[in-house]
Order: sequence, then C-alpha cells, then structure tokens
Amino acid sequence: MLFGITLCGVFLCFYKRSRLKDGIFLLISFIVLTVMSAVRYDVGYDYSFVYAPWFYEMIEDPSILAQSRWEPGFRLFLRGLLLISNNFQTVFVATSILIIFLVMLFFWLYSPNPFISVFLFVTLSHFYCSMNFTRQTIAAAIAMFTVPLLKKVLEKLKEREFVKCIPFALGYMGVVLIASSFHMSTLILVPFFFLLLIPINRYVLAAYAVVTTMIYLNTENIILFVTRFWYQGYGIDSRHMQVGFSSPFAISAAVLFLALFIGFNFLIRDYEKNRVYVSYAYFAFFFVLMGMRHSILDRLALPFVLLVPVGVAILVSEFSQQHLTKPYVRQKVAGFVVLLVMVFGGGLAIHHYALTADHHGVVPYQIIFNQPFYREYVQRLRGNIAEYEEEAEIEPEHIELPPLIINDATDAALEDFLSLQEN
Repeated sequence: MLFGITLCGVFLCFYKRSRLKDGIFLLISFIVLTVMSAVRYDVGYDYSFVYAPWFYEMIEDPSILAQSRWEPGFRLFLRGLLLISNNFQTVFVATSILIIFLVMLFFWLYSPNPFISVFLFVTLSHFYCSMNFTRQTIAAAIAMFTVPLLKKVLEKLKEREFVKCIPFALGYMGVVLIASSFHMSTLILVPFFFLLLIPINRYVLAAYAVVTTMIYLNTENIILFVTRFWYQGYGIDSRHMQVGFSSPFAISAAVLFLALFIGFNFLIRDYEKNRVYVSYAYFAFFFVLMGMRHSILDRLALPFVLLVPVGVAILVSEFSQQHLTKPYVRQKVAGFVVLLVMVFGGGLAIHHYALTADHHGVVPYQIIFNQPFYREYVQRLRGNIAEYEEEAEIEPEHIELPPLIINDATDAALEDFLSLQEN
C-alpha cells in the first residue's frame, strides 16, 4: 500500500506537477486508504472490544444506543447506519469513508504538497490510529478545519480589528463543538485556542520546556486531582494509567517539531500565519511525551498530530522554492537533502517500528472475506460462548474462532469492554 502511494506521489506530485494531478493523487489515496480500512476484519483493538460487539447489540436492541456513553454526534451517526444495514461491518465502512475523506479534503485545500502529507499520515501511524481510536480520529479530522479560522483570528488581531475577529473565533469554537459531539476530548482545543495564538520563539519555547518538565514529573498528582471530579474510570490504578508508550514516538514528534521550529522563516515566507503549525507540532509532542507516562494521555495528541504533515509539507515546499530555484549552492542543496532524508527516511523508520510494536492492533492485517461469522467471536469476548452453543445447538468443535492474542493493549481493551457490558 505504502509503496503504491509513494509511486503515485512521485509521478503525480513531482513530475510536471499540476493541481489536477494533485487531485488525482488524493483521489487514489482516498480510495486505497478507505478500502484498506473499510474491509478490515478484527484489525484494531477497538474493532473487537468496542465497535463490533456494540453495533451487534444495537442491531438486536436499538434502545441500547440511547443508553450508551457515546457522544450525541456519534450516536446519531450510528442511528443512521442502523437504518441502512444490519451488518456490523457497516460501521467500519462508514467511519473509514468519513475519516479519510475529511483528511484528504484538508490536504487538498491546505497542503502545498499532498504527497508529503499523505506519506506522513500513513508512516506516522495516524492512519493506523484511525482503525483503533475511531471516534477520536473522526473528531480530530473535523477539528482540523479550525486551522483556517484560527489563522483568520490572527490576521484580524494583527490588524487590530478585534470586533471582526469574533466571528472567526466563534466559528473555531463551533467546529470544536461539532468535533466534540463525536469525542469529548476535542474540547481540549478550547483552552488551547489561546495558547495557539502565542507565537513560539526561543523564550516561549524555554517557558514551555520548563512547564512540560514540571508536568511530566508530576503527572500522577495531576491525574489524581482530575479524576476526583472527571473520568473517575481512568484513575491512577487503571490499566491506561499504568501502561505507557515507548520513546520512539515521542522522539519522532520532537524531531518534527524541531524541524518546523528551525525552519520557521521558510514556513512563514508566503503566509506569516503558517506559524500556527509550529504550535500544533509542539503540543503534539507534549501529549505524545505524556503518553510515555500514561498511555491514555497520548490520545489527546490527535487533534494536533493530524496537522503536522501539512506543516512539514509547507516547510519542504517553501525550502525548495526559495533555495533550489536559485543558483546552485552546495550547502543549500545539502540542507534540502537532509530535510528529505529526515521526512522520508525518518517516516519509514518510525513506520517500521510502529508496525513491529503494533500499538494499534493492525498486525496481522486481514479482511472480512472468507472469515467466520462474527457472532461467534463476539460471544467469545462476552464470555457467553457456552450459552450460544446451547441456543444454536452447535457442537463446540464446529465453531471456528479467530485467535485472541492477549497483551497489555488487548488486556486494557478487554477491561474497557467488560466495563461497558456491566454498565
């Protein structure tokens, strides 16, 4: 998949490039990524432990939907799907189309080189994340469209037109509210609205570094305080708080931030408000770093990390236009080569690590065709397989079930699933 996308990107987004070719590349990427996500079977931890069993339960009893803990936007989305089909795979087809469409649309509108953005979207595991944290990725994809509104607010503030910036600020909040109707975590963009307005320079970065260090060393105390009032299920003793992600993801996020920070002058050459991508990259790194302490905190990075591929595409595009169109200078060409190696070589390195570590449960990849009917698998997860055998009058040896691999991530997902069943 990645090789095919790269091959199309080289021919369409570099060789005799045009706006039409960019659109063709994004259409190809949309089709490939959507199909890969839509026809998956038991791929992504939330597939087996959350969405498939819950959708199956809703098919049998639609009233369960009103009792679920899911946000109203996602409940409405599922209600529409229940009217269309009674197949549990419908939810994965529909969510895949929605997520990939929104991401590709944003790349079409705002990325100067869609190939770089799509490449990083896949290699940085954002695509694989969409197969696991489905609701949260939908919310983050919607929240991407706060960026143009944020840029308009910055424009009006610079022109001292404070009244005229209000509609754009309200528009920003409106998009965040729509996104939060799919996952409440997106509301974090409300307080971060003010932080995103602050340009990151070396003094601001130094202050951020101090605050980040203090928070990193005191996450347990902060979580104990927060969970006294909100999200009591995610207390310090829960699996999500006890397990953390490994450092390579934080390192890659730090490298991308530093690239945008160092290349700040290139980033803002055509449009000064592109500086917001530096802020998004820093806060993406911040939450990925916190995910090393407690895995649940890594999810808060999603509204920020999806914007980083666009910022990097702007940086590469502006660097090439400013340096490579001028008379040959060895140092400038060398710098550009280093940037490309960092983007493509580093992207492939973290991609290889992510699939090897398999943090999102996407390995091995398998599709829905020729798979055993999912009801047996759902019954196994619920621990009611014996009851189902009795109801269906099927001998146990005649039931073929996919293997259930237990590790820290699946154990945490199973814990969530059982908690949902109890509720």
